[in-house]
Amino acid sequence: MPIIFIEPGILAVHTQVLDTASHQHALQQLTLPTGSAHLSTPTTDGIRSYRDTALVLKENVPHQLTMHSGWVILIEPTSQVGLQVSAMLAGRETRSLNIPHVPNEFSPLTTLLGLFNLRYQQQTHQYDPRISQLLKQLDQCLAGPCIKPDHWLAKDIAQQLNLSQSRFLHLFKENMGLPWRAYLLWRRLICAITALKAGHSATQAAYMAGFSDSAHLSRTFKKHFGITLQKLTALNNR
Repeated sequence: MPIIFIEPGILAVHTQVLDTASHQHALQQLTLPTGSAHLSTPTTDGIRSYRDTALVLKENVPHQLTMHSGWVILIEPTSQVGLQVSAMLAGRETRSLNIPHVPNEFSPLTTLLGLFNLRYQQQTHQYDPRISQLLKQLDQCLAGPCIKPDHWLAKDIAQQLNLSQSRFLHLFKENMGLPWRAYLLWRRLICAITALKAGHSATQAAYMAGFSDSAHLSRTFKKHFGITLQKLTALNNR
């Protein structure tokens, strides 16, 4: 597996020879090349291209990335770091930064974020207390075995929080900026990556995270990140 940092609201991956298909996701993205890199995004006038530069990308922006080596950091927009990213973008879809010296792949996450003038702290954003309670339960998966996703049906969570299902779904989107189903899928992908990092097989990781099989996990990963999980792993094992 590549070098991976997983913290509440953040997934950071150091990879080599990355070549994604065009894709988009509900997460902000920081791209920090340590080798040559090319990221392109569609515009009304054609394609905007960025080469060999650190880049901040707003959520839900289609993009394609080719990178010889470097970091891709994905951030939940309503997280403490995500709010800083939004302020940095100030309504723009992208922002490039000149970072003359990028530390090696073993640098801590706080150092990587610091290159973008971002400060990582434990979550301080004020969510509705019921949503904060739910996020704390989900974060248990980051430090231990994944809590099977069949426990996370919207109707069951709504009942647990003493809300109607429709009220829960509205409250969650209002707080988190994206629908519960999309957010849960993101967290399931995190669970699968955590399982793989711990040494489980792709089949075991898929089952633990609630996917039907490893192929289902790989298809979902590619849809969201532009590359299959197996290919990413193989590239980093070269």
